Amino acid sequence: MDERYWIRLLPWRQKNKANSKSAQIKFAPKLGMTHNDGWAYLELQLVNRSSWWVWVKEATLVLIDLDAESQAEISTGEAKLKIHQNMLSSEELSVSLARTIYDAAGKPQGPYSCFVLTNVLYRVFDEWCNAQLEAYHVEMEALSVIDLRKVHRDNKKIKQINGLVDPTTKEHQG
Repeated sequence: MDERYWIRLLPWRQKNKANSKSAQIKFAPKLGMTHNDGWAYLELQLVNRSSWWVWVKEATLVLIDLDAESQAEISTGEAKLKIHQNMLSSEELSVSLARTIYDAAGKPQGPYSCFVLTNVLYRVFDEWCNAQLEAYHVEMEALSVIDLRKVHRDNKKIKQINGLVDPTTKEHQG
């Protein structure tokens, strides 16, 4: 047998390990902007920094405090973006969120802004996991991003919102 096998069984190695296998995964989703041809695009950037594969099912977005002048449709305030992507070890993937946010906001006909709460549902080993991103404030016009900022955790609106909305609850999963 391999020496590494016996080292993993040592008691002092066991107490430093996380309680579940999925807790050992270094899966880091975040929102970001990319620039191409003079346009700014909003993306969900998924990074798998672990040695194992991760199956990413979907991202749930909840829009809070939407400020839009004129909308073509009634805002739903939330959306699910199906991703259905297997990410290999050390792989990075970017998924556009512009259309998803635009549709959830009711297809505004001018500039609009809102807070975006994002939760990514993924599977690793035999466990379903949620990665809840920090809140962001986004300003857009149609599908183009004007500004994207992380919201400080002491922001009064976010503190109120976090008590009322949890994108990991059953009504936001499916």
